Amino acid sequence: MKNSMLLIGGCNIDFIATSKDKLIKRVSNIGEVSVSNGGVMRNIAENLARLGNDVDFITAIGNDDLGKSLKAELINLGIKLYCPETDLPTGSFVAINDSNHDLAEAICDNRIDEVINVDFLKANKELIEKHDVILIDTNITQETIDYLFENYPNKKYMMDAISPTKVLKVKKYLDKFYLIKCNIHEATALMGIDLANKDLTSGLLARGAQKVVVSHGSNDIYFGEDLRKIDFVHVEEVFDFVNTIGCGDALTSGIVDHVLGGKSLKESVAFGNELARVTLMSKSATTPEISKFKDK
Repeated sequence: MKNSMLLIGGCNIDFIATSKDKLIKRVSNIGEVSVSNGGVMRNIAENLARLGNDVDFITAIGNDDLGKSLKAELINLGIKLYCPETDLPTGSFVAINDSNHDLAEAICDNRIDEVINVDFLKANKELIEKHDVILIDTNITQETIDYLFENYPNKKYMMDAISPTKVLKVKKYLDKFYLIKCNIHEATALMGIDLANKDLTSGLLARGAQKVVVSHGSNDIYFGEDLRKIDFVHVEEVFDFVNTIGCGDALTSGIVDHVLGGKSLKESVAFGNELARVTLMSKSATTPEISKFKDK
C-alpha cells in the first residue's frame, strides 16, 4: 500500500441525465439516463484505493438495495467502511447535463450525512487516533467538524470543499489544514471577496493553510505553499469529453496521492489534472482507468 488515511464524508447514488439536443427548460427533453455510485468523498475513496492507498472511510449509507450495492462495490475495492445505522435512504445526486455533456442543473439529497455525528465519531475514537492523515468533505455537519478540530487538532487535515455554501463550515479552521483543494467559487466564499485565482490562492495561504489548490473548470489550476511563489498547472481544453461530474474529485485524489507520496505540490497537481482528464471520458463520476496510474 502507498499511504494510509482516514476519509470522512458522503456517499450517494448518481442519476445523470444527458440531453440529446439543446436543453430546453420546463419540458421533457429526449436523452440518456445513467445510474452509478457517486458522492465526492466516495469518488475520492474509490480513486485513492485504485491508486493503491489504504483507505478507511467513515460515511453514511442506507440499508436500501442501492446502498447495499454501493457498500459491496467499496468493499470489493479494499476500502474499509465505518457506517452508522440509519433508516434514512442512501443519498442521491440527480444531475441534468446539456447536449455538450456539461452540468446544467443538479439536486443533491444528502440528509443521511447528518448521522455521521459526534456520537459516532466518539464510538470510533481508536480509528481516528490511529490515523495521522484525515481527509474531509464539507457535507458533514458543523458539529462534527468542530468536534474533529477541537479534539484532534494535530492531525494532518486535508479537504475537498464541496460547495461555496458548505465550505463556510471550515472557515475558522483554515490555519489547521495541511491541504485545501477548492474551486474558484468555494475559494471566493472562504475569502469573502472576488479575486483572481492567484490572489485567492495566496489569500488562503495567508490565512494559515499550508498547501492550497484552486481550480476553475477548464482553466489553469493555481496552487501554492509559499506566499512568495504562487504557481499554476496549465489545463488543456478537451472538446470531446463525455461527462464533467467527478473530474474535481479525480483532481483531489491525484493531489492527495502524490503529496502523501512525497511528490512536490506541482507534480501532485499535474498528476491530479491527468486523472481529471481521464475521468472526463467516463459516463460516471469515476472510472476503472484510474487503476492504470497506480505505479506512477
